[in-house]
Amino acid sequence: MLTKKYQIAPVMPNEFVELFPQFDAILLQLLYNRNLKTQSKIDEYLHPDWLRDVPNPFLFQDMNLAVERIYEAIGKGEVIGVFGDYDADGVAAAIIISSTLKKLGGRTEVYLPHREREGYGLNKTAINYLRDKGANLIITCDCGITNLEQIDYAKTLKVDVIVTDHHQALNNLPEAYAIIHCGLAGETYPFKFLSGGGVAFKLIQGLLRYPGCPLPDTERESWEKWLLDLVAISTVADMVPLIGESRTLTKYGLIVLTKTKRLGLVKLINQAGINVDKIDAYTIGFQIAPRINAAGRLDHANAAYALLTSENVSEAEELARALNLTNSERQRLTEEMFNQAKEQIGQVALGQLAVQAFRPGWPLGMVGLVAGKLVQEYNLPAIVICQAGDKLAGSGRSIEQLDLVATLRHCQEYLLNYGGHKGAAGFSIKPGQLEAFVQKFKTVCAELLSSQDLTPYLNIEIKLQLNQLSLHLVESITELEPFGMNNFRPRFLSENLTILETKAVGNLGQHLRLTVRDNDGDIRKFIYFNGAANFNLIALPVDIVYEVGLNEWGGSSELELKVVDIRNHEA
Repeated sequence: MLTKKYQIAPVMPNEFVELFPQFDAILLQLLYNRNLKTQSKIDEYLHPDWLRDVPNPFLFQDMNLAVERIYEAIGKGEVIGVFGDYDADGVAAAIIISSTLKKLGGRTEVYLPHREREGYGLNKTAINYLRDKGANLIITCDCGITNLEQIDYAKTLKVDVIVTDHHQALNNLPEAYAIIHCGLAGETYPFKFLSGGGVAFKLIQGLLRYPGCPLPDTERESWEKWLLDLVAISTVADMVPLIGESRTLTKYGLIVLTKTKRLGLVKLINQAGINVDKIDAYTIGFQIAPRINAAGRLDHANAAYALLTSENVSEAEELARALNLTNSERQRLTEEMFNQAKEQIGQVALGQLAVQAFRPGWPLGMVGLVAGKLVQEYNLPAIVICQAGDKLAGSGRSIEQLDLVATLRHCQEYLLNYGGHKGAAGFSIKPGQLEAFVQKFKTVCAELLSSQDLTPYLNIEIKLQLNQLSLHLVESITELEPFGMNNFRPRFLSENLTILETKAVGNLGQHLRLTVRDNDGDIRKFIYFNGAANFNLIALPVDIVYEVGLNEWGGSSELELKVVDIRNHEA
C-alpha cells in the first residue's frame, strides 16, 4: 500500500465566516474549500437554476451556422449521418442528437465505430457508408476535433461535417462546416467543461430554441428536459469536472433519471438491482455507465445504442440481461489482465517514472481499465498495449503531474494517431515501432517527472473531533451532491485515535469493523472496506481519513464512517 501525504485545506478566515452567518460552520468550510466565496456562486452551487445557470446555446460561435445547416437538411429531406463513439458518453451523445433530429422530422443514419476494427474518431469507411446511404451532412458526437484528414476527405465527396466534441484539439482545427466545442481557444461559450453528451445537448438546445423550430413551445421545453437523463450519464461516465453548468445539468438529469421514459434504461436499472429512488452520481459511475460501456469494450456499442432506444419490452429485457452478463465478463477480464500486467511489470526500478504492459491477445476495449488500475497501484503514468487488427494500439492513464496527451505529442513520430484528455488517452503505433515508442514514452515521462515529488496525496477537507460526527453532518454533506470530478465527496481527518477493537466482516473476512476512541473519550465505529490485508496498526494511536454517510437498512438509518486511509499518528 502506497504511503500518502495528507493535504488539509486551509481554514476559512473569520471575515468569510462573518459574511455568511446563516451557514453551519462545517458546511461553510466545505463551500470555502470549493472556492465558493460569493453569494451568487454559493447559490448556483447549492440551488442551481435552469434559466440562470444554463447558458444560451447561441453563445457558441458556430451555433447559428450549425443549426441553419441542419434545418436546411431537414427541409430538403437530406439524410443526416450521426457518427458516435463506443463509450457511454459517445452513445448518449448519438442518441441525444439522432432522436431529436427524428423528432424534428429529419432522416437519420446512425453509425457507431467498432473499437478494435476502426478505432476512435471519424474514419473513411464510415464516411463512405454514410455517403452511400445518401448523407450530405454528418454530425460527429464526442469526436471529430482531431480528424483533419477524414473531414477533408468528406469534403471531396461534398459531404458537410458538423463537429460536436470536447477532447483536446491539435495545433490545427479541421475544416469542418461548423465546430461546437466548449474548450477551444477563442471559443466564446462561457463554460469549458461539458462532456461529449453535454456538447451534443447544447446543439439540440440550439435546434429547439431556433425561431424556425416547428415544435410548439411546451413540446420543445418538455423534449429538452427529458434528454437530461442521458446528459447526466454522459457527464458522470466521462468524468468531466462536475462544476458549473455540468453540475447543473447533472443535478437536473438525476431527477429525470429517476423518472426516465427510456424502456431500455429502466430494464438495465432493474437488472443491476438499483433502487431507482436512490440513484445518484455514484450509481451512474459504478453501476449504470460500466454496463453501457461494456458493450463497446467487449463487442460493439450498437448493443448499448439498441438498448437505450428500444421501445419493445421483450427486446429491452433481453438486451439489458445480455449487457449485464457482458459487464460481469468485463469485471472478470479486468482483474485477470491486471494481474497479468503486474506480473509483466514486476518490481518497479528506482527512478522508473512510467509503467507499460503489452500482450497481443488482450481486448483493446479493456486496456484503458487496466491502465487505470496500474496508476492506482504504482502512482505512475501507465500505458497498456495490445494487437488491434493489423496494428498495435493502446490506452494510457496518467497522474496529476503529467499531461498524457502532451506526452504522446512528444512521441508522435512513432504513432499513427493519438488523442484524449490530460489524464486519459488512446493511441495506435506505427508498424515496427513498439520498442522505440515505449522507450521514448518512458524517457519523456522521466524528463517531465524526475524533479517532482510523486508521493500521492489525499485531499482532506477538515480535521474533526469524533463528537462532531452526526446525522446533521450527513445532511450538510448531502447539500453538496452530486459528487464527481472537481467536486469529490468530502474526506475528513480525525487524529490520535486509540483502537479499542477490530472485527473482520464480509464473506471472506476482507473488511474490518474498527471501534476507536479519541482523547476526549468519544467512541465511534468505522468500516474499512477491503482493509484487512493492509491493517497492521492495532494498539497504536492512529490517524484516520474517512467519508461520512448513512447506512440504511431495515427502515432505519445510522451514521456510517468509511475509512479511506489509516496511518500511525504523527506526534
